[in-house]
Amino acid sequence: MNNLNNLQFDETQSRIRQKALFSNRLLFAVFIIFVVFCLFMARMVFLQWFNHEAYLGLSEGNRISVEPIAPERGKIYDRNGVILVDNQPVYSLSFMRELVYDLDYTLNTIQELLPEIRPETLEQFKKRLLRTPRHRALILPYTLDESEAARFAVNSYRFPGITLNARLKRVYTQNQSAVHLLGYVGRISQQDNLTIDRSRYRGTESIGKTGIEHFYEDKLQGYPGLQRIETNAQGRTIRSLETIPPISGQDLTLTIDIRLQRYLEDLFDDRRGAAVAINPENGEILAFVSSPMFDPNMFVDGISHTNYNALLHNRNKPLINRASRGQYPPGSTTKPFIGLGALEAGFTGMDDTIFDPGYFDFQERRYRNWRRDGHGVTNLQRSIVESVDTYFYKMSLDMGIDSIHDILAPFGFGAQTGIDIPGEATGILPSQQWKMATYGKAWFRGETIISSIGQGFNLTTPLQLAKATSILANRGRIIRPHTLKGQALESPEQIPIKNREHWEYIIDAMIDTVHTPRGTAWGAGRHIKDYKIAGKTGTAQVFSLNDGEYNEEELDKRLHDHALFVGFAPATRPKIAISVVVENAGGGGRVAAPIAIQAMNHYLKELE
Repeated sequence: MNNLNNLQFDETQSRIRQKALFSNRLLFAVFIIFVVFCLFMARMVFLQWFNHEAYLGLSEGNRISVEPIAPERGKIYDRNGVILVDNQPVYSLSFMRELVYDLDYTLNTIQELLPEIRPETLEQFKKRLLRTPRHRALILPYTLDESEAARFAVNSYRFPGITLNARLKRVYTQNQSAVHLLGYVGRISQQDNLTIDRSRYRGTESIGKTGIEHFYEDKLQGYPGLQRIETNAQGRTIRSLETIPPISGQDLTLTIDIRLQRYLEDLFDDRRGAAVAINPENGEILAFVSSPMFDPNMFVDGISHTNYNALLHNRNKPLINRASRGQYPPGSTTKPFIGLGALEAGFTGMDDTIFDPGYFDFQERRYRNWRRDGHGVTNLQRSIVESVDTYFYKMSLDMGIDSIHDILAPFGFGAQTGIDIPGEATGILPSQQWKMATYGKAWFRGETIISSIGQGFNLTTPLQLAKATSILANRGRIIRPHTLKGQALESPEQIPIKNREHWEYIIDAMIDTVHTPRGTAWGAGRHIKDYKIAGKTGTAQVFSLNDGEYNEEELDKRLHDHALFVGFAPATRPKIAISVVVENAGGGGRVAAPIAIQAMNHYLKELE
């Protein structure tokens, strides 16, 4: 009986202990839950109360994004309102890489859907996309036509992170015409990003690279707008919440006449060279030709390596702006300027003569005239009309190279003209100081002789020649060439004139060069009857003959002389001045003079 009572007691105690243990565990669990609950509550208070604004912004950012709106780039017109550079609405594909999960698969699928896109384009774009921040949209450099855009729109659900956008594409309406003046736009490069205001180019893919497009970039490029949009989890736009419109770039009206520009380009045909036509009264550029040309539209969305290499390695060098960067020996086109300076300085007189046997001997070397049998007795006027080298050979030794330098410098030789186009070359106007600084050698008198006919170290650009000719046409009033219509003109400077008769004497000689049978440009100008043209031909030697005979048939064509012509018309009250350089074309009277005279006559008779 006692044993039975003891057993019952033990069971009761065990039950009590188990109940106490369970209660303790339950209380501990409740305590842990309470502590965790308190921690959660504290965290919620911290997030909701103290960091409400910050996390609200992050939360909104998950569904609301701010996208830039690219501004419309300014258009470019010629002086008569003809549009030269426009913006055309087109379709393109915009990639947001952070939403494109399998880039290789996506690009391959796009290639299947749009086989018109070259694989090379997609491969280059892939490399750019991988270098671009994941959150930044990037436009595929390919313009979709309406059929392609419709094809993609139907299948857009297959391409998360890619949107079909309508955008404005830069279009050069005249194709190749005036390309070296207008320039072109291209994709913004890493080097561009180092110098531009990035906030101003948000949403913009291109920037001016050359020509007017580059020089007036600040005017042409507008300011971007902003758009706040609501998106879903897949990044697709649900609605637009707010829009700040962009500010368009400024339209530009240029001084060129595209009709004269195209006329001159047609006259060049497939020949290499350059021509610049100026209104001598105010310095407005009327035409700016560099031949051969290329189509700037190839650069807008990014030119392919194949096309760029074809341009770069083309032996005719179409990318070079010959009008302002091409440097050529001016040849006999400098004779009117040197002759004028010699008259003003007293190195010769209007009636002084020499006998020309066809050569000039100096220090055991014979310097030949272009006419081997000579011109006989000749004065300065005849030496310009018939381009008598011997007269200038002899006169130059009395003048010296520094005097020749000081005569030509006020006309702009050897210096930039200040035109509103980037990359202008300076040319070379030699002097004793220049040679010592450049080569560390003294000047030789024999070098003066060949410098007097625009050879030797002398180099000039067609633009410099046109400016110098304009100053001569203005009787010494200096103008600055420019391409933007309506520019405020500076107060013109004036080359000092000692004797006005000297200027008219030189200009009369240039008139006879074109309008008399003995003139070197008579063949091109004899049909002009209504007005007078003042001009001067030139021939720039490319290959040294070492006193040998010049035979075009035995020389490679690229070693033939350059043909040059400068002139203005009408001679009394000039409205147009022009310079023409045709590479490896022989004498200036045969090739360059006809181009220039036809262009001036077309402008005065048909366009002006």
